[in-house]
Order: sequence, then C-alpha cells, then structure tokens
Amino acid sequence: LGITPSFYYDHTYYWGDYHMASVLGPQRGSRISPLRTALDKGIRFTIHQDTPVVPPNMLFSIHCAVNRVTCTGQPIGQEQCIPPLEAIKAVTINSAWQCHEDDRKGSISPRKLADLVVLDADPTAVPKEAIKDIRVLETIKEGRTVYRA
Repeated sequence: LGITPSFYYDHTYYWGDYHMASVLGPQRGSRISPLRTALDKGIRFTIHQDTPVVPPNMLFSIHCAVNRVTCTGQPIGQEQCIPPLEAIKAVTINSAWQCHEDDRKGSISPRKLADLVVLDADPTAVPKEAIKDIRVLETIKEGRTVYRA
C-alpha cells in the first residue's frame, strides 16, 4: 500500500491490562501493536509517543517494544517482542525515512546533522529489563550540546 505503520508502543505498558481484560480480550490484546509480525513480513515501521499523554522518553518506548510487559508486570503478547537494535532503528533510521529526512537525519554519516545522544549504557548489551533505566548523559543537536546531565 506504500504506507509505513507507526506504533504507539507505550500503549502496551500503560493500557495493556485494560485491553487484555476488557476491551480486546486476551487473544486480540496480545496482538496489539504487532512489531514482530511487521518485522518478519519485512514491513518498515516506526515507534512514536503521544506526549503529553505520557512523558516523552524514547528509551522507555524501546524498553516496551523489547519487553512487552504491562504496568502491573503482566506479559502481553511476548511473541511480538523485537530485539533492541530493531527498536532503536524504529525510532532513528526508520523515523527519519518515514518523514523523508533520511538524507540528513536518522543515522551517523558524513553530511548528516549530528543529532545524537550519549547514553550511560548500551541498550543492545544490558539485560532487556534494564533498558528503561538507561540514562541520557548528553544530547547533541546539529553538532551542539543542548543537554548534559
């Protein structure tokens, strides 16, 4: 269809229990935001947030995509979990591509804007449950530090 889905992934954490119990039921609720299915089918996707509904924190969205656990600790469709690197791509390279800005954003390469963060841990190396605890040490926008912890 020529579309790129964008999944609101914090939804599984904040409202997953409600959807599993009331709105969708366990079978349909476990398939909410089916990232693994999209990945397996070769569909390029992004992950977004709906601030101010939830606080802005893309590392938390990555955590949700990798873990798929509700706010009460209940698993929700574990078969739809994706690896950390795929979640990172969804909020960087794929997001820039979806916005038609991948020629200047989304990855680190010559002639692209130097928009990046310095983290206190590698999201692909820590236990997956710890991704939500990673701290941003510095944010660089177009080559200039705009935040430093």
